[in-house]
Formats: sequence, C-alpha cells, structure tokens
Amino acid sequence: MSPENLEKRVIAIEAEVAELKAKLATVSGEDVPWWKRISGIFADDPAFEEAMRLGREWRESFRPKPPRKKKNDGRSRHRSPESPRKTGVRGKPKPSNPTGSSCESGHDN
Repeated sequence: MSPENLEKRVIAIEAEVAELKAKLATVSGEDVPWWKRISGIFADDPAFEEAMRLGREWRESFRPKPPRKKKNDGRSRHRSPESPRKTGVRGKPKPSNPTGSSCESGHDN
C-alpha cells in the first residue's frame, strides 16, 4: 500500500471514530452518571425484594451469635426461682411479734 493511500485511510478512520464518539455521547448522556440513570428501576419489584432478603440472610449467617443466657439453676444470689421469703439480715427467719404491737421496734408510743 502506498503511503498516500494509507494516509487517506487513516484520515477516514479518524473521522469515523470521531463521528461514533459524538453519537455515543448523545445516546449515552455522559452528563448523567450511570448510577443515576439506573436508580429506581427495581422499585416495587418482588424479585428484587426477594434477592435483597436472601442476601441479607446470607450476610447475617456470618455474624457472630450473641451468647445465650444461662438458665437459673437456683444457685444465683440475685435471682431465685422461688418466691421471696421473709428473712432477717443473715437469712434467718424473722421472729414473730410476741407483743402483737403494730410498731416494728416493739415500743409503744
């Protein structure tokens, strides 16, 4: 191929590439980002909602589980499965009031 023919072909190809770039810019709307063009296309789509639910379940399956609470076996000092008993300071039953007085100190006023 002669250099003149080669130069003519390159000029023609460059012109065609420029034309294609111009067409692509107008069709694709380069001024708007791609993510804005596709935003909302899955709104109210049941298949998309199902895909999101399954993905969420899959991701949550890898999260560490919180420790389980131990069952109260009756040895805890803070919570007893039995009903509270009326006891004194050291766990001994309180003596009944022998005088029948309503005053806690046992003194009549």
